[in-house]
Amino acid sequence: KRLLKMCELPKKALKWTFETFERLPGLEEAYEAALDLAERRGENKWLLLMGGTDRGKSHLLAAICHRWLQAGTPARYAYVPLLLDELRRGFRGEGDNSYDARFDFFLNVPLLAMDDLGTENRTPWVQERLDTIIDYRLMHELALVVTSNLPMEDLPFRIRSRLAREGRVVYTAADEYRTRPDRRE
Repeated sequence: KRLLKMCELPKKALKWTFETFERLPGLEEAYEAALDLAERRGENKWLLLMGGTDRGKSHLLAAICHRWLQAGTPARYAYVPLLLDELRRGFRGEGDNSYDARFDFFLNVPLLAMDDLGTENRTPWVQERLDTIIDYRLMHELALVVTSNLPMEDLPFRIRSRLAREGRVVYTAADEYRTRPDRRE
């Protein structure tokens, strides 16, 4: 329970597991790559899931978090714009709520799952924070999973070069996943 609370999965994502993922054509590679990282098979600790909206990327991100939590390993889900808002709120906090404490947590949590990279407002401060998080995790060999709707060439150069060099990049090619009539809630 404590690890799940710390992960901060959105309410809807609490039921997004590998068992509830619908393996549509065009999602096979994404599913297998996510499962490999979730079960820590192989050397790769980084995964970038790319593709249009409503392709199941966030579901797989949450499923990876669930699997790590089930193994007793801390994980943190973060919608990128809200991650940055959380850091900004830290400027007013103290102790565990301070900017330094929050930033240190995102740097060091064993698995950081960043949803929707590229939806943030790219200011120099934002770019520096994201570069620092990604670079730190690279240097300390900490797991990172990222989703993005942007084409690879639209991501900032430093970020895309690290993600492409260090991680497995998988493009989702399925028809819309979440908006299919049988998937609506």
